[in-house]
Amino acid sequence: MDESTEHDTPTIEAPRKGWRISRRSAEEKAASAPTPAADPVDELTEPEGAPDEEVTKDQPTPRELAVAEAERHLDGPALTVPADAPSPADLEATWSDEVLDALEVLRADLGGRRTGLAISGGGSLGSFEAGVLRFLYDHAAIAPVAVAGNSAGGLNAAKLAEGDRPDGTRAIDEVERVWRSLRTTDDMWKPEPWLTRLQASASWASTWRGYLGDGTNGTNAVRMAVKVVGSLVRRPPETDGAIDAVREALTAQSLLSLTPVSDLLLRELDPGAVRRSGIDLRVGAVSLESGELRYITETGAIHDRHDRPTGLEDVPLAAGVLASASIPLAFPPVRLGDEHYVDGGAREILPIEVLVHHLEVERVIAVSASSVGVEPMDSFADRNLIDILRRVSAEIGPDETLRKELNPPGGWAETVRLVVPEFDVHDSMTIDPALIAISIDHGWLRAADLLLELAPEAQQLTRELTEVRIELRRLGGSLTTLFGGDALGRPSPVLVTGGTAKTPNEAPSAAEADRLVDGATGAVPDAGSEDEPLEPLDLEAETAAKRHALTAQLRHLVQARRDLGAPLPPSLVAWLRTPERDSATAPEAQPEPVQADEPIDTSA
Repeated sequence: MDESTEHDTPTIEAPRKGWRISRRSAEEKAASAPTPAADPVDELTEPEGAPDEEVTKDQPTPRELAVAEAERHLDGPALTVPADAPSPADLEATWSDEVLDALEVLRADLGGRRTGLAISGGGSLGSFEAGVLRFLYDHAAIAPVAVAGNSAGGLNAAKLAEGDRPDGTRAIDEVERVWRSLRTTDDMWKPEPWLTRLQASASWASTWRGYLGDGTNGTNAVRMAVKVVGSLVRRPPETDGAIDAVREALTAQSLLSLTPVSDLLLRELDPGAVRRSGIDLRVGAVSLESGELRYITETGAIHDRHDRPTGLEDVPLAAGVLASASIPLAFPPVRLGDEHYVDGGAREILPIEVLVHHLEVERVIAVSASSVGVEPMDSFADRNLIDILRRVSAEIGPDETLRKELNPPGGWAETVRLVVPEFDVHDSMTIDPALIAISIDHGWLRAADLLLELAPEAQQLTRELTEVRIELRRLGGSLTTLFGGDALGRPSPVLVTGGTAKTPNEAPSAAEADRLVDGATGAVPDAGSEDEPLEPLDLEAETAAKRHALTAQLRHLVQARRDLGAPLPPSLVAWLRTPERDSATAPEAQPEPVQADEPIDTSA
């Protein structure tokens, strides 16, 4: 069939019929958009009934206000990469001989061999993967012949599969640019209209708050979806004011709209460049009808999990990547041909197997966006079946799948290298430019630590400086998730344990966390007397003192890692060489540096 007549008109059917996205040929795209990655290549039509936003010329829109607030947090230390940031060669000139030797070993092992990249799902945590990939492209000189990804990893994989452009723009530059361009949670996670109405309902407000107060840390799309579905089952519509919204919810296929992700793909992905690059691409998705894991290739062909052609009709590449990102319940299924597809993570989180066994690569670097492990919870003695379902299907099950993929029976051969975070910078359903910047740097540092097998002292510094940066973002104001609650989770384990362990099972009280941060300044508070109570502190001055103390601590930790001759990302190196703020604008009490090998004293 002539593709130009079949796919010229973008269409979207009602969610229960499956989300659809259209394809246009590379020639059509080139004719309509001189710079394919910069401008939208297609227009999506919102479902009928979608309200139009009223724009007042004299006043900023809610979106503009939200973006301005998000960008305000980018004023923190090393959250942007300046134009004069050091080049990869300049960075390597500061590394120790031992580290450079390890880098040469890595380059020699990858060079001249067919190398593949496996990239996991992880929602907003795909920014961690962007940091890992930046290190690989800039320093390991990786040139993959094949890239496989699921969900957010599918987006990263598809962008890498475009290859470098004739004008000199590198694929890795495009991946990092996409992540750094995101500003608010609506850029990726947008509630369906019925869910927005429920969120606005006063009687449901306490329900949302209860979801975030069940002892878990952060937000997981499947976990939240199961909770919402369970609440709708338990609560009859008559008990809530938003009756129509509840009734619509009971027939809906998802909590969130795919429009933001679809728009992102249509704006950023260049299928023609992917086809021309010569890089094999595999993006995983699961068919609801057959239950099978399938891969969409660089040409839009559909292969089975053993990489054999299925004979099914080719699909637009953007639609395949969108299907891979369609987290069940959170997003509606995506229609590809006559079937409906969801996130490949339903069967496979990290697609290593297809690279090792079917694409004949000789070396694989696998990148996981999320850390392994399930957070302990209180007793389930009084929990209901929905709580148990959520715990097993949204937390324990996926964690076990990832564990087995990272370490299958017999293990992977030495030809497979793994890069996995020790902890998550933020939850998987939050977009915040400051946290994305921190997550990118964390991925870069983690890649250096693991791939170059750096000493424990350097890896300890990675943990500590990342956690201090998270605390600095926390001082800028709480970050509300899509469903309420704090996207930053519990207080920093670095400030609580000295960075010697992962997040503790028991979160310290807010007062204790504040005391630990205050202790970093080295100042001894005046206890006063029983007859003479302490005067309340000026909140703004107290926050400024904490920020100054944490910034000084961060500078010390970054310098300590540099003194070891260990790698640092360009953003931190550029920030380190900038002069400290004038003392006139800083608190009078100057903090003593916290030694990297000495945890903060918590005995006081």
